[in-house]
Amino acid sequence: MDFWAQHKDFILRILAGVGVFLVALIARSITYGDELEKEQAANVRLAGKIRALKVAPESEIQALEADAERLKANAHLLTGQIGWDLSDDRLEQKLLRRIVGYTREYAQQGEDAIQRAVEDFRGGIQQDINGGFGRLRLMVSQALVDEAKVKGIKVEKDREGIGFGAVTDMAEDELTMYLLQLELVARVARAAIDARVDSFDDVRITTSRGREPVIPGANPSFLQQYEVTVVFTANQDAARAVLDRLEEDAPRVPVAALRLGRVKRPADHLSVELALHAVAANPDVPFAEEKKP
Repeated sequence: MDFWAQHKDFILRILAGVGVFLVALIARSITYGDELEKEQAANVRLAGKIRALKVAPESEIQALEADAERLKANAHLLTGQIGWDLSDDRLEQKLLRRIVGYTREYAQQGEDAIQRAVEDFRGGIQQDINGGFGRLRLMVSQALVDEAKVKGIKVEKDREGIGFGAVTDMAEDELTMYLLQLELVARVARAAIDARVDSFDDVRITTSRGREPVIPGANPSFLQQYEVTVVFTANQDAARAVLDRLEEDAPRVPVAALRLGRVKRPADHLSVELALHAVAANPDVPFAEEKKP
């Protein structure tokens, strides 16, 4: 029996299918050939770059990681020496505790009374940030000013707001700034009262308006610094006692400027103007400011 005659139709169908496949393959090659070649060349170049990469030895990587951890630990240590740690979840409570503790009334009542007051003021701030902070500031200023007057220290009437009289409309992200400054003002006032200065003359604080970044181009969450200026009059021993107190208490207070001037009477007394920095930092966040896409 003739094979061709018997299977001709089947063979022709197969050949036709092969022809269609070849035509499609040729057409695909014509259409995508250049792109495929480009992609293949790009893959070859990328593979070459990967092979050219030099991976540091594991010991070197471990040494770099150890250095990074050591630098971070040093940054936390320095932060604790000259300021406050922004990464501390209890920072607000700690600042409130220090602020309340500077008043003679709560200091004499003891730690339990201070802690109750802290929780009370913290609750008030959480409920109404401006009303709560205003009540805290008023308590501190009245307590310190009343004690100063009892001890014969003159306080100008318009200074009884201890620098915070105009802080009436605060945003939530400004609370830390004002707590840091209130802690510092209350600390200086406490030192001035204990040293028996002649008068507490002026207090000026930083507000958010027009503030320049502490480190241009750096992450603002890395370092925060707010200037507080305090002016008082005292004899030389009392002025030295205030400065020593700011240096000895932890955290130490960075001094931006110190101006001394003689007063007419008494002859051996000085006008002291202190520009101080309330500092807080978070060494755990990236130093560089994140670039917006």
